[in-house]
Amino acid sequence: MRQITREITRAFEERRSLKIDNSHTDGNSLWLFGNKIAEWRDGYLWITDAGWDSKTTKERLNGLSGVNIRQERGVWYLNDKVWDGRWVNVWEWTNEREAVANEPEFDVTSEWVPKVQFISGAYSRPIYSVFHTWVQGKVKDVERILNEEGIPTKRMESDTDGEYKPNYFVVVRPEDVAKAVSILSESYCIA
Repeated sequence: MRQITREITRAFEERRSLKIDNSHTDGNSLWLFGNKIAEWRDGYLWITDAGWDSKTTKERLNGLSGVNIRQERGVWYLNDKVWDGRWVNVWEWTNEREAVANEPEFDVTSEWVPKVQFISGAYSRPIYSVFHTWVQGKVKDVERILNEEGIPTKRMESDTDGEYKPNYFVVVRPEDVAKAVSILSESYCIA
C-alpha cells in the first residue's frame, strides 16, 4: 500500500481533514480526483468506485478497514462478492445482508409499444429513464455524472425481442427525474 493511501485513509477513518496530492477528506467523505469514493452515513462506511474502476480507486478503497477489493478477469469483487461499483454499506455487504436494503426504491415500470411501432423507432423503456443508448460503455459515464450530483441510479437493459441491438437505460427515482434531465442536458449535451 502506498504512503498516500495509508495517510489519507487514516485521516478519513479518524474523521479529520487532510489533502494529499489527488486525494482529500473532510473527515466525513473521501475524494479521489474530485470524485467521492467513500463516506460515513449513520456511523457506517459506504463506498463506491464513482464510475472509475481504476487501479488507484481500488488501492484507495482497499486502504479502508473492512474493505478488500480484488479484480478477476475485469470483474471487481468486494469482500469476495461480485460488486458493480455502486454505493454499498460495507458492514451490510460483509455480513451477508443485502446491500440493496438501504438503497432508494426505483419504479422501473416499462412502457411497451405495439410491435408495428418499432419501425418508427419506438421501444420498451423504463418510465423514469433519463438516458438511453445502444452502447453499454456510455452508461457508466452518465451514472458517474448523476451520482456526483447525489442522484442514485439503476441500470436497465431491454433487448426488444432480439430484433434490434440491446437498449441500455439509466433509471432514477421519480423525484429525481427533472433534476437528472437538467444535469444531463447541460453536462452530457443530450436533449
